[in-house]
Amino acid sequence: MNLPFNYDRIAENHDIIGRRAEAELFFKSIYDRKRSVAIYGAPKSGKESFIRYSLDALESRGLSFILCEINLFNIRTMEDFISLFKEKMLECYNEIHYNSILPFEIHVDSLDERKILNLPEIIATDAGKLIIIYFKEFQNLLQCSNDQIDLEDLDKIWSKQTNVRYIFSGSFVNQMKYIFEEKKYFYFMCDVISLEKLKKKECVDYIVRSFQTLGRVIQDEQAGTIYHLADGNIWYIKHLCSICMSMPIGYVNNNIIKKATDSLISLHTPRFMQIMMDLTPNQINFLKAVVDGVQRFSSQEILEGYHLNSSANVFRLKDALKKKEVLTFDKEDNAIILDTLFAYWLKNTYFQ
Repeated sequence: MNLPFNYDRIAENHDIIGRRAEAELFFKSIYDRKRSVAIYGAPKSGKESFIRYSLDALESRGLSFILCEINLFNIRTMEDFISLFKEKMLECYNEIHYNSILPFEIHVDSLDERKILNLPEIIATDAGKLIIIYFKEFQNLLQCSNDQIDLEDLDKIWSKQTNVRYIFSGSFVNQMKYIFEEKKYFYFMCDVISLEKLKKKECVDYIVRSFQTLGRVIQDEQAGTIYHLADGNIWYIKHLCSICMSMPIGYVNNNIIKKATDSLISLHTPRFMQIMMDLTPNQINFLKAVVDGVQRFSSQEILEGYHLNSSANVFRLKDALKKKEVLTFDKEDNAIILDTLFAYWLKNTYFQ
C-alpha cells in the first residue's frame, strides 16, 4: 500500500511535488540539446527523487537508454574511481550482450585509464543505444587525483562522447559549485539544473490531500505552518507530517504541530550540537549575524556588533563555513544556511 509521508525512501511518481519546470529542463538538456546535467542540493533536498522522476519521464516520452548508476560516496582515490568505473561499465556491457566478448583488441585487464574512461562511448556505439551514467556524490572526485588523471582530464574525455549523457549529482553544495560554477569543468557538455525551493501552494495542497486520504483533517493554515517550519524542504515536511499522523487525534491543530516539531528537533539536536562544537567563536558570531538576517557583513556597525574583527576576517569566516557545508552563498552573495531545520534550531533554540 502506497502511504503518503514516506520520508525514508525515494518518492514515487504519484508522490512527487512540483518540479515540473525542472523536469522539462532535464528533458530538454538530455533529449533536445544532447547534453549532460548537474544537479546538486543539500542532503535530503529531493535530488534523487527528482532524478528518478525525470528519468521515468524520459522513458515515457520515447527515449530509449541504458542507465548505469555509480555511487562515489566511499571513493577517495582516483585509482578506486577508475576501478569502480571499469567494473560498472563491464556490468553494463554484460547486461546488453550477456557475457559476450568485449569489442576490444586488447585484454580488458590491460586497458589504460583513458580507454576505461571512454568505455561508455565504445559500449554505447557497439550497442546502438544511448547510455546515461548517473553519478551520486560526484563532488568526492575533488579529493581524487593522480599523476595522469584529474577532473580536467575527465572533462576532455567525456565532452567528446556523443552517445553518452552524464548526470552529476552531489550533496556537498559548495564543492559542486566549485566544480561546475567556479572552475567550470564540464561547461561545454553540461547544464546545471537548480532545484529551487518548493512552492507553498503545491506543498499545502499535498499535505491537505494526503491527510484526507488517511481520514485526518488539516486546514490550509496549519499545512502552511508545516511548510514554513520546514522552509519548503520536502523531507522535513514529510517527517513532520508523519509524526503528526502518529498522534491519536483526527484533527491536526497548532498544538499537534508544535509537539511534532519538538519531536523532530529532538531527533536532530545531537547532530546540530556537533556542528556547533566544530565551529570557532568567530564562526558562531558570523552564523548569528546570518540568523539575524545580516547580508552586508563588512560594514563597521556589523563588524563591531558581532565581533567579526575585520573585512578580511569576514572573508575567511565565509570560506570556512562554506568548506564545512554550513552555509552557501547565492549569486548576489547572500548567505543561505543549507540545512533548513538547523536554521530553525539556531533561531529558536541556540541563539534564543
